[in-house]
Amino acid sequence: MTRPICFRVVGGSIDENRQSMKSSVMPKLVYRVVAACGTLGYGYPRESLQSALNGQVDAIVCDGGSMDAGPYFLGTGTAFFDREAIKADYRDMVAAGKKIGCPVILGSSGMAGGNRNVDWMLDLAKEVFAELNVTEARVAVIRSELDPEIVVNEYRVGALSAIGTGPKLDEQTLRESTIVGQMGVHPLITALNGGAQFIIAGRSCDVALFASDMIRRGISAGLAYHVGQVLECGALACDPGSPSDCLVAEVYDDGSAVFSSPNPARRCTPYSLAAHSLHQEIHPQLQFYPEGILATEKTQFFARDGRTAGFRGSALVRDNNPTKFSIKVEGARWLGPQKTSLIYIDPALLSSIPKDILVYGRNGVRSTPVDSSSRELGIVIETSAKKPKDAARLARLLARYMFHFGYPGRKTTAGNIAFPMSPSLISFRREDGQFGSIVPSGTRDPVFLANYTRIKSAIFKSVSEEFPDALANASFTITDADAQNPAVFLRTFDRDRERLEQRHRQEIDRVTSLAVPKSSSRMNMEAPDAYAWSLYHLLQSKEVIEAMFPITYYTARGAIWEEDGVDHAQYFEIADRNHGGDVDFRTLSLIDDHTPAETPIGEYRLLDMATIIRSKDVGINRQTFDIFFTSAENYEAALQSNLFSRESIAKILDLPLARIIGTFFVDACNAIKISVERPNIFGSVDERDIFGTQQQSVLEELNIPFYPVALTRASPF
Repeated sequence: MTRPICFRVVGGSIDENRQSMKSSVMPKLVYRVVAACGTLGYGYPRESLQSALNGQVDAIVCDGGSMDAGPYFLGTGTAFFDREAIKADYRDMVAAGKKIGCPVILGSSGMAGGNRNVDWMLDLAKEVFAELNVTEARVAVIRSELDPEIVVNEYRVGALSAIGTGPKLDEQTLRESTIVGQMGVHPLITALNGGAQFIIAGRSCDVALFASDMIRRGISAGLAYHVGQVLECGALACDPGSPSDCLVAEVYDDGSAVFSSPNPARRCTPYSLAAHSLHQEIHPQLQFYPEGILATEKTQFFARDGRTAGFRGSALVRDNNPTKFSIKVEGARWLGPQKTSLIYIDPALLSSIPKDILVYGRNGVRSTPVDSSSRELGIVIETSAKKPKDAARLARLLARYMFHFGYPGRKTTAGNIAFPMSPSLISFRREDGQFGSIVPSGTRDPVFLANYTRIKSAIFKSVSEEFPDALANASFTITDADAQNPAVFLRTFDRDRERLEQRHRQEIDRVTSLAVPKSSSRMNMEAPDAYAWSLYHLLQSKEVIEAMFPITYYTARGAIWEEDGVDHAQYFEIADRNHGGDVDFRTLSLIDDHTPAETPIGEYRLLDMATIIRSKDVGINRQTFDIFFTSAENYEAALQSNLFSRESIAKILDLPLARIIGTFFVDACNAIKISVERPNIFGSVDERDIFGTQQQSVLEELNIPFYPVALTRASPF
């Protein structure tokens, strides 16, 4: 199996790298940028931001959202996080920008970046400006929403290109959709050149938010984009990683970038940076953006000291495709009001429930039923309060902690549980007259299950210490739903309210005719309206793209913003068209299919060989799996086992070979990446795992054969 070195770590070890830097001329700092957190509303320690602001600060940037949470937020124009959390994060960013005078950049505002999302964020921003007495500040608002008729016209002339297996298009569906384009660096650069200090942008490429000012100041596009790819998740690229913390990047005149955490509890290492390059990407060395392809196969990672690390050598390139202009467009469409039911049944009757019905304890996390050697656990959070907002708040807090909670030995760092819908919270009126909220979820992760009791106790302790008022105003229960206490989860939507009632009653009757519901069941609950992705394509019309992303300038005097100009993005080439490397994501670093020539000397559980085994959605129709091994020996053994070729993975994941995009080796961090076409478009009515964070359980069950040849090889890390 041929496996070229894909990343290189400078020097033979971290210590040698430090020594070489000490003995050379120190490079000059040319740019320093602060990332507040992974997404506005995640929160971050205020002391981290204050520490990050010590010294030169050229920009403060934060991503305001994404499409990860589903089509509901674009369709409704609402935010994912609580307003108070978003305001607290943005307020400190604005206060810092006012004091320092640097740009403060926010994109994908209000979560989805549509006009209603942006308007929601503008109301909040004006409130913050008034409270902080921000006056005579130049603000740029960049819109990203498209008139559906424009998209219909492009559809008619064939100017829309599908990104993977996407929604089927028709004119009526497009006309019913809220549609946004994802801006790259050029609208942001234009706004900055127009004198804007504060930018509030619609749907944006998260990396572009960070790269734009760097490129404007003459920093190479490849370095700027790679820096942005690390920063857009906050401190997730640290050890330990978290999106709820700040991260600082410094760019030097020798073409390098160095990262440091202002939080002394975290550090950046060559390994953590290289590993983050895999996060939510379909390929470990190729990342695709509006302006080109970020190629990192020649990137060099290094350590500056025990807490800071960096890289150099990344490139933004063009492939041989002559299409210069290409913008991703996303659309969401209303499907109708939605009803849900959660029906607990006798385990003896589980086998009588039709296999197409979602049942926690059987097929709640994956459509393939759990086998007898494994366990699927449904986790149902239910709250009760005198006021609906108090019940909802506590349910959201508990669900968020359950999803993100870090614990010793955690493998699934992208998320601990699978939600079947988004928004995941269902509110209802209880029999006792109080208000209730329910969040259903599930997991098959054996490591989480082994720690489940301790995790629940730790979550309760954290919530009681950090949000005592939430527990004072509401109570909660957490119900376990497994093979011994199965829970059927039903979802029905329909634009016609009367027909919806009939259809959902039929679904309930289908179950209750086979199994008597337990008294703890919850029937006929009104859930948030159902939305679906209706568009996920590349728009390739130069004329349309140049007219997109209108920029409006304002002079802000507290809450009063006076319009003082308009502009449109100025486009220019920033990518290298003479890159000599491989930019074919289906061949670069692909793991070959090979037959081991030797007899294995033993086998080991993948769970014991890997530090991380995670899965995550990439866009609306793809998923990626990342496996980080504990040692070079374990990594080599996995590669030599032939279990990770496309052919083998198709069998393991029970997917057609055509749905396996690729399986890739990553020598830089002893990792394997697997990318696949999703079985369904995420957020569909048959969804089980809205974020795709619990699909790795099949891999966790693997045993890896060890062959003698694997012990003779070593990766460069």
